[in-house]
Amino acid sequence: MTIDTAEVRKLTEVGFLAAGYGLFEEAATLLDAVRTVRPDSEFPLIGLAVLELTRGTPEEAVSILRRQALPAFPNSSDVKSFLGLALHMVGHRQESRSVLEEVTADADASAEALGLARAVLEQA
Repeated sequence: MTIDTAEVRKLTEVGFLAAGYGLFEEAATLLDAVRTVRPDSEFPLIGLAVLELTRGTPEEAVSILRRQALPAFPNSSDVKSFLGLALHMVGHRQESRSVLEEVTADADASAEALGLARAVLEQA
């Protein structure tokens, strides 16, 4: 079975929505399934981190992004922007700023990553 990148993003967004409605286990199951089918995509790991942010456990989000997503996808502006958000939520403001400024300086950063990075920097 092959799932393209657009489908992975859509399924990850469904996971975000499920988490937003408090369907944490269902969201985790969906994101784990997508990760199994597409281990080469950072989006399921980002989704699991967002799930932890929604649960109110930003420390777990930082852990997922640092220990799993960033080592697997070191050049991903999407991973870095969510790491910056999670660090901000944990209270590591200086480290958050550093990561987010790296995203905004990245000429190859996705529009979504840039938008998130700029929004968090504006709040800081």
